[in-house]
Order: sequence, then C-alpha cells, then structure tokens
Amino acid sequence: MRKKNIYQNLTISITVILNLLLSNPAQAESFDNLLKSSLTPAEVKIHNIMGDKQALETARNACSSLQKGNSIQEFSTQAAISLLQSGLTQEQLQTAALYTGKVIATGVTSFCPEYKSKLQELQL
Repeated sequence: MRKKNIYQNLTISITVILNLLLSNPAQAESFDNLLKSSLTPAEVKIHNIMGDKQALETARNACSSLQKGNSIQEFSTQAAISLLQSGLTQEQLQTAALYTGKVIATGVTSFCPEYKSKLQELQL
C-alpha cells in the first residue's frame, strides 16, 4: 500500500508541475531555478536533505531513462522504490514523492524537452 501511495504522489506531482511548466515556457530559466520556484516549504526541507547534486542526478537520469526507451512510469516506479529504501519517515516519504515528481518533470522539461509529452502518460 505504501508503494502505491508514493507512486500516486509522484503521478500527481508530475501532472501538476507539467501543467505549470507548459503554461510558462522554461527555456530562459535554469533547472535549479525552476525546481526551487515550484517547491512548497515542506518540499524545500526534502530538497535540503537530498541536495542539489541528487536532484540534478535524478533529473538527468530521468532523461537518460527516456532516451533508452523506458516509459516515465517505469522511471517513476524506480524512483518510488528508491524513496522507500531511503529511511525517511512516512510523512517525509509523502513529501519526498511530491518533490521527486517535481524533480523529474522539471528535469525532463529542462534537459530533454523532446520527451515532455511522455510526462502526460502519468496524468490522472
């Protein structure tokens, strides 16, 4: 059940950030600025735990995964499994799932925009 909730939060987060990014073109802004401008205060705390380097790595890995032919759902599932193994509390896991969804969506928009349409596969 926890895995399903984490995955559902990733899905919701990707959908929300996708809608935000599609309504505001991202070409002029850096990944870091876009990501930080989309985070809630609770997600900022998770970002501070994870760090800029991990966020960038996750974002680039999402693009790499898509370039290899994997679906965004497959990558999101892997991300959810990683979160479950991270040792975070249940409350932190919920927030981390939303945060990770934003990292993935912002990364795809910033680093491999040709795959933005793949993000829509997760819309609810």
